[in-house]
Amino acid sequence: MKINYLIERITLTILAVFIFQTSFCQENYLPGYIILLKGDTIHGFIDYRNRERNPDKIFFKEKLSDSKTKYAPLDIKEFGVPDEIYESAIVKTEISSLNANELEFNAELKIEIDTTFLQTMIQGVKCLYLYRNKFDNDQYYIKKDISYELLVYKKYLENQEGIKVVTENKRYRGQLSLYLYDCPTIQSKLENTKYEKKSLEDIFLFYYNCTQSGIKFQKKTEKISTEIGILAGMSLTYLKFSSQFKTFAYLINTDFHQSVNFPIGLFIELILPRNQRKWSICNELSFSSYKVNGSFDDYKNINEYTISNITFGYSYLKMINVLRYKYPIGNIFIYLNAGISNGFVISETNYLKQETKFYFTIRDEEDKALRDTRKYEQGYTFGLGTKFKKYSFEIRWEKGNGMSEFTALSSSTTKYYFLLGYRF
Repeated sequence: MKINYLIERITLTILAVFIFQTSFCQENYLPGYIILLKGDTIHGFIDYRNRERNPDKIFFKEKLSDSKTKYAPLDIKEFGVPDEIYESAIVKTEISSLNANELEFNAELKIEIDTTFLQTMIQGVKCLYLYRNKFDNDQYYIKKDISYELLVYKKYLENQEGIKVVTENKRYRGQLSLYLYDCPTIQSKLENTKYEKKSLEDIFLFYYNCTQSGIKFQKKTEKISTEIGILAGMSLTYLKFSSQFKTFAYLINTDFHQSVNFPIGLFIELILPRNQRKWSICNELSFSSYKVNGSFDDYKNINEYTISNITFGYSYLKMINVLRYKYPIGNIFIYLNAGISNGFVISETNYLKQETKFYFTIRDEEDKALRDTRKYEQGYTFGLGTKFKKYSFEIRWEKGNGMSEFTALSSSTTKYYFLLGYRF
C-alpha cells in the first residue's frame, strides 16, 4: 500500500469522526436563568452557542441531569448567561440590503415584523439592544416603557444631476437626541455617531457619565485574541508533470521518488469573537524544502536509447494562511482548517544528466532539467489536527503549482505534513 494512499485513508477517517462529533455533540450548557412571563426567575443551565445571530429559541434545564425544555421568545420574558442578557421582543426590522452593489433608488423603509430575543448591550435608565436579522443586518433598539423602538438607518441611492450618489437616512440621531434629552451636551456628540455597535455604545456611555447614572449591565466587547507558537515536523513531497507535447516526455514519464524533509516555522493565530471562539485565522511563516530525483529510459533498441537522470530541489520561505474551526471534546480540541500557501524560492536544484547512444556514438550531457522555472509557488491546503493545552498535532495536505513556467507543461507538488506545535 502506498504511503500517500494510507495517509488519505487516515485523514478521511479522522474527518468522519470530526463531522460526527460536531454534528451530534454540540450542546453547550452554561449557568444561567430565565424569567417567565409572570415574572418568576428560575436559575439553571442554558444551552448557549454564542453565535453571531440572535437565537430564536433556547433549551433550559434546572439541573444538568434533567431533560431539556425549549423556550421561544413568546414563552419567556428574558434569559441570561454569563455576560449575555437577552430580552423577548416583537420588533420592526429594516430589511434593505446594505451591500453597495444592491442599493436601491428608494428612500422608503422596508419593514418586517420579527419575534426574537434582543441582545442587551447596555441596561439601566436608558437601554440599548442589538438584533442581527435574517439578512445579517445589525439593527439597534431603544426601550420606551415596555416597547422596543428601532433606531432608523437606511443606505440608498439618489440621482443628483445625473450622478448616482449614496445617501443615508440617519433618523436614529434624532431619536437618540429625544431619548437621551436629559444630557444637555449630547447633541454635539450625536453629530459624529455612526450606526455601529462601538459608536452607539460610546454615546450611551457618554450619557451615563453626563447624568451620573449607574449602569446596571454592559455587554463586554468581545475582542480578537491571539496565540503565538512554533511548528516543526516531517513532510513527504511528491512531484509530477503533465503535458500533451512529446518534447517533455523525459519529465512526464519520470517517476520521481518521494522526498522526506523537516519543515519548521512560526505561527500567529487570531481567535475570532462569538461562536464560542471556535473560528480563527491562522498565519504561518515557515521554511520548507524538498529534493526529488528520478530517471527515464527512452529505449528504442540496444543501439538507440536515451537515459535521463533528473534532480529537482527547492527550498521555500512560505506564508500559509488558513481559516480554522475547532471543536471541544473533553479536554482537547479537534480542528479543521483550509486556506492558501505562498512559497518564495530561496534555493534551487535543477539538474539533468542524459546519456544518449546512437549505434557507435555515446554522448553524455549535463544541463538544466527545465529551462524556465518560477520563483514563486502557489497552493491550497487542508489540515486536520488536535490541540491539548499548549500542544498540537496536525496532519496537513498541500497542493502546489510547482516550478514549471511553461504553459505547455504543468507541474504540481503534493505534500503531506505531520506537524507538532507549541504555543507560548
